[in-house]
Parts: sequence; C-alpha cells; structure tokens
Amino acid sequence: MVYRSDIEALVVGGGLVGCLVARALAAHGLGVVLIERDPELGQRASTAAAGMLSPQMEAAEGLLAESSTRAEAMLAFCLAGRDWYPGLVDSLMRETGLEIEYRTRGTLVVATDSIRAEALATAAAAHAAADLSAEFVDGEQARRLEPALASRTEGGLLLPDDHQVDSVALVGAAARAVVDDPRIRLELNCQVVGIETAAGRVTGVRLERAGGAVDHESASLVVIAAGAWSENVAGLPRRLGVEPVKGQMVAVDGRAAGLTHTVGGAGVYCVPRGDGRVLIGATVERAGFDVSVDEAAIAGLVAAAAEYVPALGRTDRLSAWAGIRPGTSDELPIIGPDPDVEGLVYATGHYRNGILLAPITAAAVAALAGGSALPVDLTPFSPARLRGPRKDPRNG
Repeated sequence: MVYRSDIEALVVGGGLVGCLVARALAAHGLGVVLIERDPELGQRASTAAAGMLSPQMEAAEGLLAESSTRAEAMLAFCLAGRDWYPGLVDSLMRETGLEIEYRTRGTLVVATDSIRAEALATAAAAHAAADLSAEFVDGEQARRLEPALASRTEGGLLLPDDHQVDSVALVGAAARAVVDDPRIRLELNCQVVGIETAAGRVTGVRLERAGGAVDHESASLVVIAAGAWSENVAGLPRRLGVEPVKGQMVAVDGRAAGLTHTVGGAGVYCVPRGDGRVLIGATVERAGFDVSVDEAAIAGLVAAAAEYVPALGRTDRLSAWAGIRPGTSDELPIIGPDPDVEGLVYATGHYRNGILLAPITAAAVAALAGGSALPVDLTPFSPARLRGPRKDPRNG
C-alpha cells in the first residue's frame, strides 16, 4: 500500500489521533487534507481525557480487555504506545514552542482492605515476571510516598513507568503543528457523510459543509479517525461497531492533598496537575452522545476518591465535564487497512486509551501508507475481524 506524494490523503476526524495521523502522513511526503466536523480541532474526547499513560495500571485493574488473548495483545500495544511519549512531547514542543506538562513521577494503585492489597501484590509479581517495573508497597510505605492517603491504606502497587500528560496542552500543540504545516490543508466545520469507491478502491469522500453545501474531495487514501463518530460515515464496507461511551470527570483543588503520583483505586483515579488541580475520573456510561454532567455522578466520583485520599473530599470542586469515548464490542481498537477496499484505513475505536495510543497509531498508519515496517503488529486490531452487516449511520 504505497501512495504517490502528489495525491492527497484524507484524514476524517480532527481529534488527537487525526491530528497526529495527518502530521505523520505529511512527514512521509503526502499532501494531506484533515477534515473535522467542529470549528476547532480536538474539542471532543481528546481534551476531555485525564491524560493517563497507564497501561500497567489498566492491566492490573483488568480494564484492557476481557479474554487473556485480547488482554495480552492490548497490553503489548499500550506498552509500545507509552514508549512513544517522550519523543512525541519533545518533538511537539520543539515544533510549536508550546509547553506540554508531561509528568513521570509514576502511578500508585492503592488498596484499603487486605483482599485488594493481596491482589495488588499478585499483580506486582506478575508484572515483575514480565520484566515490567512494578513494586508492591505496604500501607506505611504507600503513605510515605503519598502522605495524604487514608490511614487505613493496606498497600499499593507502585508503577514508576506509568506516566501522565496534560491532554489539553498536548492536543493544543498537536493542533498547532497541523495548522502550521504547509503540507496539511484543514477543512473545519465539515462533516464527512460518505466514502466513495470504484472497482474496489477508495476514490474520496462526500462532505457536508456548514450551511448544508455538499462537496467532494478526491484521494486514494482515506483514514477514518473520527472516534465515536466513525460509525456515522456512510459507504463503509463493514459495520465497525464503534459506539459512544460517556465518561464524566471532575477537577478539584488538590493543593491540600499534595499528590505527586497518579493515585488509582477501585473504580476511580486521581491525576494531579502542576497547577494544583486534581482530576478525578471517570464514569463509564452507555448514554449515546449525551455530554451533560450529572451531579450525582460527580458526587460519586469525589466520594470514591475520598476513600483513598480523604482531603479530596473536603476541597473545592473547580469544574466538571463529560467526554465521549469510542468503544468497540471487543474493547480493542480498529487500526489498519480495510481488506475489501484498497486505500481505506481505520484508526479508531481506542476507547479508554486514545491519548496513550494516538502517537503509535499515527506511526502505524504512516508506515502503511509508505510501505515501511510497522512499529507494532496490527493483526489483533485489524478491521478484517469485523464481519457484521453494515448498519445505517447514526446521528450524533
């Protein structure tokens, strides 16, 4: 799958994945059109995320996939994605002059009962056996690491390589890099309403501009990176099964807690920022494209966080919001070429790991376009696994 540099590639979706895919394709010598339905880039799931780069925490909590085979494939992919972050942050800051808060203090998953502490100790041993940095600490050691932890803390899983990034700053820098790149043309306020094909090849897209005007863009490479809205594109040869999964979060004044690590507990995580905020998340709701904030859900998040860090239950709430994650039926992303339509590539369905996997996804798409070696085996994430009948697009 090699494309001539004088033929534009179309990237559908201007979130972090879409921006980094466009940037990577341009770096490989392609002219790129990036199409975004909103008036600005990255205003949906990307900026709503907490920015945790925590594949080991997700694995320890059983959040990566249901079966062991899928879990192993997803963990390997997420670990590879984590390794891309230092280079990505450095390159974006050099290109744009913008600061991106990238914290490498690590993640501490804590337990307040002996049964959960034992499970974390087992997880630590499993990670160490896989040559991953992990250490079980007892309650006293955990409180030395984070003095604001609850006095009944029984133990913790210390994951020094699970980091975090300020997703808002990251998306801002990625968007600036795209805007400043002369090889990339932006089409904002445009919704792709269909893929066009001929003789088993993609030929372009139909798009609807603000005001309702319908237009056409031609290309021999089209990348679907529209997150939860990917299913809305007509003309795809298969049902993707991508559905919106709502996640609510709250930011509180965390100065009294003084957290230096990301702190995870059962069903909640607390992510400290350099400006003194702590982000607490997140709910998992099948609620369509609803992004309203529910006070009961936010109160539940704060209460859950306070079980592990009591000071977070006694501080001011600063803001609350909701984002829409692109979930899939098997909880694996959809990345790679369509087996039936040449030139159609998917980069969607990242669910909880869009921030973590965006840079390695972009590198993989660029490698496909350039015919170079892939940075990771994409077989488990191939759209070829999706064999269900195509459904009518949903409105979002």
